[in-house]
Amino acid sequence: MQNLIFGLISGSILAIAAVGFSMIRQTEGFINIAHGQMLTVGAFVGFLLVSDAGMNVFVAGLVAMLVVGVLGVVLARVVFDPVAGKGALAQLFTSIGLAYVLYGLVRVIFGAKVQFFPNLFGRRFDFASFNITVGELVIIGLAGVSTAALHLFLTRTRTGTWIRATASNPELARLRGIPVERVSRAVWFVASALAGMAGVMLGVIGNVNSELGWTQILMVLAAAVLGGLGSIYGVLAAGLLLGLVMDLSALVIPSTWRLVVAFVALVAVLVFRPQGLFVRAGRKEAA
Repeated sequence: MQNLIFGLISGSILAIAAVGFSMIRQTEGFINIAHGQMLTVGAFVGFLLVSDAGMNVFVAGLVAMLVVGVLGVVLARVVFDPVAGKGALAQLFTSIGLAYVLYGLVRVIFGAKVQFFPNLFGRRFDFASFNITVGELVIIGLAGVSTAALHLFLTRTRTGTWIRATASNPELARLRGIPVERVSRAVWFVASALAGMAGVMLGVIGNVNSELGWTQILMVLAAAVLGGLGSIYGVLAAGLLLGLVMDLSALVIPSTWRLVVAFVALVAVLVFRPQGLFVRAGRKEAA
């Protein structure tokens, strides 16, 4: 039962990180490897605000989200806009280069030392076969609230409707008068802010280090492919499922094999459903 709780926590964080990755993939049309480094930036910003500035962790998390969201918009404007018309492959390699640049800057600015948040978990509740802290409950709750808020944003707001239309067919959206450039900025902000939030959560339950982004982008990519690159809600479900699978696997194999388990599960699923678990078989993604 304890591993199930750990899986819910890991899966909730992974789902939040992966849905931002998927939003960029759907609206911008390329795989953004630098998304993992946005988690790292968010984790370090949150850590510094809590440990050095003495800020409340919730306020620090919100500030980290805003900082990373703005950073995502700036990087989109400065780095990705100039290569937007050069094809998905050029954008992919640009994102890889940006990931290495951000990684180097993180090590220069924040250092390579592993950092730990102060104890923020609060009271521990013990039950018959498992225990859980207030902080862990808050992480699961925040992931649920964020998912609900994202759903309402995409379905009940004008900007959300524009995002869905642009993701479906950007040229048709442009012809119908939708401000595609403004939509792109909104997607970069929301996706990057979600990455910042996931980074703070990861730092709170584990540690903050410069290698965080490289590890997480592999799991984010696995969750995105597993859920189906064309389905935001599928990616959310896949992230949660993948977190459960990785932590439940610790019951039979060492936890150091978590990443291997994730990719074994990914390969096993894609052998039978190459379009992903949560995408209809007949659905084809636009080129």
